[in-house]
Formats: sequence, C-alpha cells, structure tokens
Amino acid sequence: MERSFTSKLASYLVCPQCKNDLDYVDTTQAECRSCKATYLVNDGIPILLPPQLEKFKLLEAEFHSNEAEEFTERHLKFSYRVSRYHDDYLNFFRDYRKGAVVMEVSGGGGLEACRLKAMGLTVIESDIAIGMVKRARKRALAEGHDANSIFVVCDAEQLPCRDQSLDAVLIVGALHHLPSPERFFAAAKRALKPGGLLIIGFEPNRWPYFTVIPVLRFLNKMLNRQRYTNPSETSIGDMETSGFAESDFDRFLLAEGLKKIRLQRIWYVGGFVQLAVSVINRNRPVERLVDLPIPLQRALVAFDEFLTHIPVLRRLCWHWTLVAQRPKTDHNG
Repeated sequence: MERSFTSKLASYLVCPQCKNDLDYVDTTQAECRSCKATYLVNDGIPILLPPQLEKFKLLEAEFHSNEAEEFTERHLKFSYRVSRYHDDYLNFFRDYRKGAVVMEVSGGGGLEACRLKAMGLTVIESDIAIGMVKRARKRALAEGHDANSIFVVCDAEQLPCRDQSLDAVLIVGALHHLPSPERFFAAAKRALKPGGLLIIGFEPNRWPYFTVIPVLRFLNKMLNRQRYTNPSETSIGDMETSGFAESDFDRFLLAEGLKKIRLQRIWYVGGFVQLAVSVINRNRPVERLVDLPIPLQRALVAFDEFLTHIPVLRRLCWHWTLVAQRPKTDHNG
C-alpha cells in the first residue's frame, strides 16, 4: 500500500473503539496505536468493525453485499420521483467550501457521494457491507471522483472519525436498518464540527407498517412461503422496522442537543406507486425494470406536494427527510 495512500487514510480514519490513531502495518492490516486493536484491510479498504459484531448487523452486511452490483438501479434511484427528493437535501451542500469533509454512512453504491464530490467536497464513503463499499469505489473510479474519496467498512453506530472532524454526516434510507438509531445520533453528533449538518434521507413513516405492509407481507407469505426463509435473500432491517414517527426524530435530536432545520414529508400517492413498481420489478432483470413515464412522474410529484398542505392527509406521508445541525455552541460537549 502506497505511503501517500495510507497517510490519507490515517488523516481521516481512527480506531472505532477508542478513537485514537491507526498505523497501517502493511497492505492487509491496521493497528490502533492506543488500544492495539487490529483491523483487516481488504483491497485497500480498511474494515473498521468492532471484534464482536451482533448477528443483526452481520445479516445486514451479508444481504447488502449480495445486492451491491444492482442496488442503485433496482431501487430506481435514477427515477425522477426518487431523485427529485434527493436533490432537495443535496442542495444543502451547495454553499459548502471546497474540500469540506462529508461522511456518507451506509452509502450503498455511492450515487450521492459522486454528486457531492462533483461539488468539490471530500467524501468518506462508508457501509457495513464490503460489497457496497467496493461498488461505491467502482462508481467513483468510473466517474473520475476517486481522488476526493475515502472508502471504509464500518458500523454506523461506531463511526471511525475523530471528535468534531466532519462538516456533515449523510445517511439515506438506512437509519431504519440500525438496531439503535439513538447510538447513531450520538456517534454523528460526536463526529460533527460545531455548526455541522446531519442529513437523514428517505426514512419510512410509521403508519404503513400497521396498515398496508402487514397485509402485503401476509399475501406474500401465502403466495410464496419460501421467500423469507433464507436471511441472505432479504434485509432483516426492512423486515423488522416499524418506521419512525415525528416524535421519534424529536426525541433523537433532543437527546443529543441537535437543532432541527427541516423535517420534510415526502411521498403520498408516490409511496403506493413505489410499492407497486417494486412488486412488478421484483423478479425482472435489471435491464428490464419498468417505471412510470417521466411526465406522469412529474405530475405525481406535484400532486404529492399539494397533499403536504392538506391538514389531515399531510400526516400520511410514506417517508421523511430530516436536516439537523450541531449548534455552533452547545452544552453537551
């Protein structure tokens, strides 16, 4: 491993357990200078995971590694009705200074990271699944953004970053995959600089998990009894989550002294459309995935935006996007 490359890793990443510096012993191993914990390096990617990873997280890592190559395409992230809302939270980065450091947690295939790097930002691309991190690196290389990239496998609840070292933390569609969102909020707050942003995109609302989704799961079980017998074929996080209510986010923020900037309600009819499209595409090859025509998607987004202004219906969004900030001065350290 080249010295310049290891120096780059060392300048951004620390031991996830004690938060002290790492020495890269050779191309396959890193060691903490303080607690002497050792970590594998796989093809230039540090695996900064705690020694005893709980079964829930191991299953998530296995599933998402298996899904890595087609994850972005299969979840239709290039679709207008999806990317439109990604644009909303990525716009918060437009005024960041060149070289500002953003950590994308559970970043999947690296789609958002490439857009951030195109703005001149440095991005630490992380995921608990080695397959996802390798896919993100492959995308970065293809798009010429690898120079502004740091790649690492880590646990979202134990971020391997120094205290107050990050300008922003971004996590999209993954908070509900964590056993303890509370621990993630604490880890993000610790790593953020004063004034730094925490952006959480596309997290599910609670109400569908007590209405629509149980019915669909029952029907799916009746029609295909073997579907969920193999843990590597589905996400345990998706299966066990019950979504988030607005009060959950308020509680997470209050516990860490973070300031809410915006809580956006997204997808109303769009949530039902996404569910229907997912069912239709479930067994289709990635090159034959179907979606709504662009004009219809634009009309759908406009109608959903209209529904956000209707007092009762506005509570029935399918997803949330949260933007919060670590205060420039706070009393929690």
